[in-house]
Amino acid sequence: MTPRERYLFDLRGYLHLENVLSAQELSDAQTAIAQLVQAPPDTLPPGIQRGGEGFSNGFSADKSLEALTLHPRTWPIIKELTGNKPRFNRGSLVVNTHENRKITPLHCAREDFRWTRRYAVKNGEIYTNDIVVFFYFTDVYPGDGGLVVLPGSHKSRFERPEKLFFPNPDDTDTELHPALVNVTPKAGDAVIITEMLTHGVLVWKPTERDRRFLILRYKPHYFQDDRGIREPFPSEVMERLSPETQALAAHGAYWEEKELVKRDVVTLR
Repeated sequence: MTPRERYLFDLRGYLHLENVLSAQELSDAQTAIAQLVQAPPDTLPPGIQRGGEGFSNGFSADKSLEALTLHPRTWPIIKELTGNKPRFNRGSLVVNTHENRKITPLHCAREDFRWTRRYAVKNGEIYTNDIVVFFYFTDVYPGDGGLVVLPGSHKSRFERPEKLFFPNPDDTDTELHPALVNVTPKAGDAVIITEMLTHGVLVWKPTERDRRFLILRYKPHYFQDDRGIREPFPSEVMERLSPETQALAAHGAYWEEKELVKRDVVTLR
């Protein structure tokens, strides 16, 4: 991480990285997503299921999407935030439309999982054991809806008062509380957050376009999954992943360092 990125992430609990994807990377990913969206359910790749507005394990539908798990722009940041012990443990594709008229309430890992999640700074580096990276493939403009965050809340030591920011969760047109930020990435951007950050999702308002993005989740490789599942992906998904992605998804002991981590740039085979 650069000093600027480190400062902003520590201050706000998230980073908005602009123009992460090249024109070719973005085009390839958009094409793969369009094909996935148009595919009949019985023709989806093994291990990918469509439910609600998303595709579970959607990152594995195409190499252009899988490669984003190790993108050279986000890879150094993921390594630092996990103390050079990263593990990729979930990835899904979301296609958000105006038909879903419910907000995703504000939440964070501190509220959901209590004291199993951490955020700390030591020796000039940041450590957090639950990270989410969002890659965007369509534009989001102010007023559209989508991701909303409470900057700085990742350091909060107090319980969030109920209904402080959304007195009436059913009122989707209420004015956004001034403490909240509606993050508006453009196609090709990436957003990185610690799950300690309080965040939610506003109703997507545009009727003529949707919001398409990838959710990639990372934890330290020695961290046990809360669901008690040791293998993060079904066998049929793991079998088609590149060796590099398989290595990134593998568990490890606290004292181990993956060979993958020693590389600044990782190319999928």
